[in-house]
Amino acid sequence: MPNIFSKTAILSVFKRFWRWLPLIGFPLLFIGTTVFAFLGGLDESSTLLQGIAHHAVLVLCFLCLWIAVARLVRNSRPAPIQTFWQTILAILGCSSAAFLAFQIPGDFIEGTPAAPIVHVKSALLSVLLVGLSFFVVHRLGLLVRFRRTRRSERNWRLMILFIGIAFLITIPTHHQFGLIFDSPEGLYFILLILSIVAAIIFILMNSIRLAWIVRLSLGEKGAAIGLGVVIVGLLGCVIAAVNLEETLPFIGTTLSPPNDFLQFYSAPLTYVTVLFLLFGLIYALTSVLSLIFHLPTTGDYRRSTDEMVAMRTLSNLLREVVESEKLHEWAVSTPVESGNANAAWLTIQNLESGSLAPHIVASRNIESDHINEFCDVTSIHNTVVQTREPVLIQDTLTDTRTRKSKSGKFESLLAIPLSTRTEVLAVLFASRDVVHAFEREDVEAIGVFASQATLVLENARLLESKIERERLANELAIARDVQQRLLPQTMPELPNLNLAASSVAAREVGGDYFDVLELGEGELAFIVADVSGKGTSAAFYMAEMQGIFQAVARIAPAPDVFLGHTNQALGESLEKNIFVTAVYGILNCHSGRVSLARAGHTPAVLVDASGNAKLLHSEGLGIGLDRGELFENVLEVEHLKLKPDDLLVLYTDGVIESRNREGEEFGYDRLLQTVQDARNEDAQGVHEAIRQTVDDFVGANDRYDDDLTLLIIKWQGNKTVSSGTAQNSLS
Repeated sequence: MPNIFSKTAILSVFKRFWRWLPLIGFPLLFIGTTVFAFLGGLDESSTLLQGIAHHAVLVLCFLCLWIAVARLVRNSRPAPIQTFWQTILAILGCSSAAFLAFQIPGDFIEGTPAAPIVHVKSALLSVLLVGLSFFVVHRLGLLVRFRRTRRSERNWRLMILFIGIAFLITIPTHHQFGLIFDSPEGLYFILLILSIVAAIIFILMNSIRLAWIVRLSLGEKGAAIGLGVVIVGLLGCVIAAVNLEETLPFIGTTLSPPNDFLQFYSAPLTYVTVLFLLFGLIYALTSVLSLIFHLPTTGDYRRSTDEMVAMRTLSNLLREVVESEKLHEWAVSTPVESGNANAAWLTIQNLESGSLAPHIVASRNIESDHINEFCDVTSIHNTVVQTREPVLIQDTLTDTRTRKSKSGKFESLLAIPLSTRTEVLAVLFASRDVVHAFEREDVEAIGVFASQATLVLENARLLESKIERERLANELAIARDVQQRLLPQTMPELPNLNLAASSVAAREVGGDYFDVLELGEGELAFIVADVSGKGTSAAFYMAEMQGIFQAVARIAPAPDVFLGHTNQALGESLEKNIFVTAVYGILNCHSGRVSLARAGHTPAVLVDASGNAKLLHSEGLGIGLDRGELFENVLEVEHLKLKPDDLLVLYTDGVIESRNREGEEFGYDRLLQTVQDARNEDAQGVHEAIRQTVDDFVGANDRYDDDLTLLIIKWQGNKTVSSGTAQNSLS
């Protein structure tokens, strides 16, 4: 069961009581004072204390009315044209009601009510006119406080303060107000005059707060002028009616002027009513005059707006890119220097750390270490990132995320995302030192700054990415050079043998590998291998394959033994989805005998001098596909006896799987045909014929879809020895 006497419960009840107090207190107090007056009220025999008590109750009554009207107006922020319309309707409505109340029979005889109904009549006229003055000052006050500043707030409050002082000064005089300078009443009169003069001064100062006029279109200005003239006329008539001092023929009846009824009900409220209505009249008049003077500048303002849009577009195209720290400082400085914010800071999510808390990378006019003391930066940042929409808090004390703020420098807060089409790069926070400080224009202006900052940060990030790509490209170029040095730099000179080879990577580095090794007594070990996949990972395994070949082939050159050891050694380091295909053999240069084994590799091509060609399909699994006995059991060694001018062509699948623009593969048939046509050439000639045919088929001589490696062996028998040359790349 909740504790009804807890601090939270008590505060909740108090807030509800305060919310409903004006709406309940005003009618109760008004009815009570009216009944009191109807039953006799104050007269000449009433003491000063009784008069003060009576007016104290009136103060509470109309204070409740003031609060109720303020809440009604504060909950809506209409456009200037709507504000004028609502003011006109309020004046017409209250004037009509006051006119009807004025028709109630009853008058004064030598300043004394002729009947008790006069008390009711005075009360009704007073509440209508006072309520009208309250509505006018609150509604037009929204225009005065448009794009408010600390100075404008101070001037507004001082105007209300001095009008309130004028009200309080007249209370002790009761109905016996005197104009005697050498008496206490005279002192009151001097203070009253001074307070009224001060109130009028601040009325004039607030009447020139017309910032809302500049942004109106030509049509809106014309409509505002017409409505303003109507307000001036209506308020002028109301003020004139209130201050009439002569009896008027009114609908065929001679009645006292409204001023007598207001003065009888409460002289202090009369001053308040007149001053508030005077403020409305002067503000409407200055608005009309200012609107007329601003009519010629409407086109210029529109042109300047278009120029700003054009400049924004130009700045989007021509943007200087500097260090990230300077960009962050620029992003937070722009809203402050333009006057749209008193302080600003920028937050970025640090995704690498895995933390949800954003990092404050820059701030202006506020210490980064103190920001979290004023608001929940993490909550607001995450909300903006998730919704990709701005967060606007017009009163920081009313929002749970900013209630920690108790400083007068932190009253309004705006958070805008710096977002691209795919992600939010950062969040720009802007704060001001008054409540309701951010108007729509301010949000749009800061949104422009955020858009520019987004472009700058995105360009900076792209530049960093470009620099990173260039760095990686340089490193890959180094890796390519290192990999090329792992391949044979020269081909051995052996009797009766002619060799040619090359390897071209589809990317900067590749997974193809070829090598030859003299074993002594005229024997040559040769290998062509292909690591599944491409890129850097394949290049690492290719380098490992080179080390195994250079080491194992010297001590265990037999094809089945060599590939078995290679499978055991390399299989331990290969990832599960990686394997290596290879064709390995031993050639005796004197006899032409060849022992050849294929570990899942593309079949070698054998072409004799007469043009007969065939593919050598020996059984075998790729290295790394099986780590046990199956690899050795499946592996088949093929023994050949070469004849003079026989060609042995070893290659990777990059040759036969090369595709043209129609998606057709080069295939085995074209390879066999090419070798047959070039069989009379030496090894280098056959090599060039294959490469040229593949290039013509693909349609591009500088790019392949896969790594491409060739090794051409031509055994010449007892003919004159011709030394081979190695060409590392023909691209």
